Amino acid sequence: MSTAQRFGVSELIQNYRAGTMNRWEFFQTLAYLTGSIMLAQEVMLQEGFAAEWEAYNWPEQAAQPGQQPQGPPPPTPKESIEAGEKRLPAGVAAEWVKYKSGDIEVGGYLAKPKSGTPGGAIIVIHENRGLTEFVLDMAQRWAGENLVALAPDLLSRLGGTQSFATTAEAGGGIGKLERPNVVLDLHATAAYLKSRSEVKGKKTGLTGFCWGGGNTFNFITESKEIAFAMPFYGPPPPLEKAESIVCAINAVFAENDQRVNQNVEAFAAKMKELGKPFAYKMYPGTQHAFMNFTSPQRYNAEQAKAAWEDVRAFAKQQVG
Repeated sequence: MSTAQRFGVSELIQNYRAGTMNRWEFFQTLAYLTGSIMLAQEVMLQEGFAAEWEAYNWPEQAAQPGQQPQGPPPPTPKESIEAGEKRLPAGVAAEWVKYKSGDIEVGGYLAKPKSGTPGGAIIVIHENRGLTEFVLDMAQRWAGENLVALAPDLLSRLGGTQSFATTAEAGGGIGKLERPNVVLDLHATAAYLKSRSEVKGKKTGLTGFCWGGGNTFNFITESKEIAFAMPFYGPPPPLEKAESIVCAINAVFAENDQRVNQNVEAFAAKMKELGKPFAYKMYPGTQHAFMNFTSPQRYNAEQAKAAWEDVRAFAKQQVG
């Protein structure tokens, strides 16, 4: 598997163990991500799932009379995005935009304050399921803080988030993206924001969640256009890449997120050695994706509010 596939599989396993998806969704996404039912079975055996999964139990059988239903299926990508559009606060305007990235066109959701001159801009990178209600909500929140917020659809190269029938398939699509193309599309996103009349001459920040948090860290090692960054529970980049970072960082981590957190202290020490601004906090009692209110198994309302107030204050300080 490629590096992107391995990262996608690791995050998928973490989601399944946290109970955010049933086993049908898990196996469907795993097979799509690895490109093989046999390889998906092999991964599950390696992870110790053999006792809870019979070979080739695909798809799950329908519930028999007297059995408890599993509950409603998760919303489709289209339904999730529509729910996010409906959340639009009174003081925020939003639109769907498109812009070129090399030979392809990237779509995105742009939210901005209705009144006054925006104080800056921010890119919001989605999780490993593409654009969702949660991501649109975060863009709207930043618009409410007087920033022009753009959430790019980084699945645009595969037809866009809404082209996938299920969130599981969208997650599989994320695993097929190549990192150089993700970086290229983020460069295009930053350039498009900078070209907007509301943003010219203003600072541009960057934030992202889970997969988006990792790509936030990665992109600030590739770009000099980002003035400040707020990655949420994404693994820091290799230490040798720290020297290329030119922006201030305020990172959010979940206390119970061992895979992501394993190199945080080493990265913090390296940034201190280089004299570069890096602040981070482990939010107590939380697990990966604790900001996402659409995932009740992981959402921690108290700590999500605390993290939001922290990054909000940081962003205001950076924008000036």
